[in-house]
Amino acid sequence: MLFMTYWELNENMAEPERVQIAQKLTSSGLFPPAGVNVLRWDGSPDGWGILIMEADSAEAAYRALDLWRASGAGFFKSTKTSPALPIDQIIPIAADVQKTLASR
Repeated sequence: MLFMTYWELNENMAEPERVQIAQKLTSSGLFPPAGVNVLRWDGSPDGWGILIMEADSAEAAYRALDLWRASGAGFFKSTKTSPALPIDQIIPIAADVQKTLASR
């Protein structure tokens, strides 16, 4: 399954603490957890970004984000995660929904 996460960093966490957490998780092999393949993890200068990952299950996706939360209380100010589809797969679904509604 494909998952997309929008995230915002907690501005109240010191940058050295964030870097230490990131190095711990990535160098130890804890992240990404089993069953998760990170396709992209992009960040902005304003401290927000997106994470696109393939996960074997919703549980695996949950573990991926919870590792960051558990490693540093308040690492993220907010996150929003959802199953996702490539846009070329969404368009036919939307067209089918419109066709269904038009026929009723």
